[in-house]
Amino acid sequence: MKKRMLSVLGAVALGLGGCGGASRTETTGARPDFPEGVQGQRFELRLKGVNNPGYDSALVQVRRISVTTVEGEALPVRLKSRFPMELTHPEQAHLVGLFLVPEGVERVKVEVTFDDFGGYEAAASGGVIDTRVAPLRFEAPLAYLNEHGRAVVHLDLNQSLQTHGEAKLLLPSLDVRY
Repeated sequence: MKKRMLSVLGAVALGLGGCGGASRTETTGARPDFPEGVQGQRFELRLKGVNNPGYDSALVQVRRISVTTVEGEALPVRLKSRFPMELTHPEQAHLVGLFLVPEGVERVKVEVTFDDFGGYEAAASGGVIDTRVAPLRFEAPLAYLNEHGRAVVHLDLNQSLQTHGEAKLLLPSLDVRY
């Protein structure tokens, strides 16, 4: 059983790693996160798994991040996470992306959309995580973001991963730390 689950997780991880990622043959070197002339204060968006009920592995991959003003104006963002993130390591807050906020904006709306599926493994089972149900969403006051220059989403694994047959549904239960 464990070999089969490891095979499933490996296949999911390989599939997720190949979806929408940058080519490994791109030239290396210093590249700016945002084009010249784009103005605003830069912030990080990070993701951390917390309250693990005993998963040996829980992998998800971010497809897209969106940051807007409360009025709906899209702000510049850069997705930095190109590979599946292991959420069972409580000391790791994965860098998901960067965003710029222009002067005068006091609050932003953040949305994180995952690829369709992730994978999990526990002592007696394993399988896919269906992440299509709902994206992560929250509002962030600039006063809080300014404290450390980032928002860290604490995704509660115990409450967020709900059993649905052999699969798990990701129904996000989160807390945002600044």
